[in-house]
Amino acid sequence: MIISHRHRFIFLHCRKVAGSSIAAALAPHLGPDDLHLGTWPEALAAGIAPNRRARRDLLHPAAAISYLGRLLRKPGRIAQPRHRVAALNGAQRMKYRAALGASPEHAHARRVRDFDPDAWRDYFKFAFVRNPYDRAVSDFHWRTRKTGRTDLQFDDFLARMQARDFTDGVVPRHFDNWPIYTIDDRIAVDFVGRFESLAEDLAEVFDRIGLPAPTLPHAKRSKPRRPTSAWYGDIQRARVEALFGREIHHFDYAFPT
Repeated sequence: MIISHRHRFIFLHCRKVAGSSIAAALAPHLGPDDLHLGTWPEALAAGIAPNRRARRDLLHPAAAISYLGRLLRKPGRIAQPRHRVAALNGAQRMKYRAALGASPEHAHARRVRDFDPDAWRDYFKFAFVRNPYDRAVSDFHWRTRKTGRTDLQFDDFLARMQARDFTDGVVPRHFDNWPIYTIDDRIAVDFVGRFESLAEDLAEVFDRIGLPAPTLPHAKRSKPRRPTSAWYGDIQRARVEALFGREIHHFDYAFPT
């Protein structure tokens, strides 16, 4: 999530919609006091170090303790910029959890509005969405690889999501993107781009905030896999429609064929 006072925009970061790449493309343009949460390692890979605000946030007591603990997990790597930035990335969020929720980098629109009502009123606000059928498959691969639960089947992943079973952390607590860009079930941002037309929609966003069209980095490139439709039977399709029906209906997303 980004709140840029320099360019007067708010980027609400939905999950599994190339949000890390979008944030990395925005990072070179941010001011020293802009709030950038959750994607500093991707920004560093694009040549952008954490800004003044991110470093200052580490003075918060909970953030400072978290930062030190993260550094000491791998003491042999303390001298490495990537390790220090990864530690900062996780620790910085501690300052904002009370206001923005357990995952401030994916903060809900209502919380962002209440956190900075002046910016919410005056700045250009945008988010990106993705076909939930495709996003569920992408999320399954990302979460099972990240948690080491490669034994878990896709249907089990969806069933646990429906049951809000967060055992082992394989199902993210913030799996639904809908609240990130809506308030009271209504779109609350000025622009919603689509993953399926990412380059064109992101160029429009950059034009509207007065920046040159970006070259989008691939922050979290995934391996090729079988087509989305091959992961689904009737049961899996019904599960996704129950979980993400509001998004499917509002954006008229169709089942991939």
